[in-house]
Amino acid sequence: MEPIVDNQCDAVIVGAGPAGAYLGYLLARQGVEVTIIDKQAFPRDKVCGGGVSRKAMALLEFDLGPVIQRSMRGAVLTYGNRSATVKDITPSAGCTVLRREFDQFLLDKARAEGARFLPATAFVNGCDDGGSFVVATSHGDMRCRSLFGADGANSAVREKMFGKRLVEYVPSLEALVYLDASALDQLGERAVFDFAGVPNGYGWIFPKRDHANVGVYSPFGGSALRRRLESFISGYAVLAQPRRIDYRGAVIPLRNRRDEYRRGRVMLLGDAAGLTEAVFGEGIYFALKSATLAAQAVAERGLDGAGVRYAELVERHLRPELRAARRMAALIYRFPNLAFRHLVLNDRVNDDFAGLISGAMSYRRCLARTLLGFPRWLMPAQPRVPMLSL
Repeated sequence: MEPIVDNQCDAVIVGAGPAGAYLGYLLARQGVEVTIIDKQAFPRDKVCGGGVSRKAMALLEFDLGPVIQRSMRGAVLTYGNRSATVKDITPSAGCTVLRREFDQFLLDKARAEGARFLPATAFVNGCDDGGSFVVATSHGDMRCRSLFGADGANSAVREKMFGKRLVEYVPSLEALVYLDASALDQLGERAVFDFAGVPNGYGWIFPKRDHANVGVYSPFGGSALRRRLESFISGYAVLAQPRRIDYRGAVIPLRNRRDEYRRGRVMLLGDAAGLTEAVFGEGIYFALKSATLAAQAVAERGLDGAGVRYAELVERHLRPELRAARRMAALIYRFPNLAFRHLVLNDRVNDDFAGLISGAMSYRRCLARTLLGFPRWLMPAQPRVPMLSL
């Protein structure tokens, strides 16, 4: 790639994933001169379950139809593929996507609004130079008024500008299990959440067009994930005869240790900021939400005052939700069998948890209702669907 020639703009966004691309779209619509850079060429693959909740879809100003793999009308909630319940949500719970397509789609929307994209351009460092911010990249320096770090869990912006230990991670492992059409039809339009899929966590099965994304996650971390994922896969007959399996690992940033999301003219978004919730390990919603909050901050205070306002908005709208999610995750995954029998199979609690996906229920309210209902949900519940077909 040639050295950067036009090195002046209003805002530089590092990272063209959901947070960065959608922020680029929103800022460009405000008339902000935006440059998005990413160390990789696009389109590119990304390790991710690829589940997009309805509340995440609702944040977008456009339809995701062109990149939807499957609409998800609900979920099968099970414990070791034995006891189970089916929870359908109307309208749909969300959809599954391929991150390669989804991220490119968002980036194309940003570019259509006037954002400039520089692929294969890595962030190297940055410094405040009085009235502007200098961004050093692998292809030359740029000057801007604000820098937005949206470069994922292993954020270079965060490491250089905020230090190495700002965010706490847990590992996760997924497998792309390529199946025959009959097996995918058997999975249908429901995701599978198995609360015995991994100790103190869960396993998931997200059906796509030609494969299922299968993975394991625990908010407490864990070891031997490859062996545990293979064991999880072996428990499902529907996954027994794959055409191919590709394993991929990643880290999930679960907590911002210092609750620090901006420093001077630099703001962190999405995974770079540690904005992932602990119950499901979902990051896409919080990536998109942080983009909307950053765009709101710019609209209200301008680029020079956006950092302070963005931190205020994160403090108000995201931090309390993420804190409640961590407490809920501890409640569920410390004793997953008990939680499954008395929470997941409890109709009222089940409805509340479905509301987390649809957006009808906040994590704070769901946690409060769960704790207040403690005596009632200790009553035994019976599984409603025998899991003989999967």
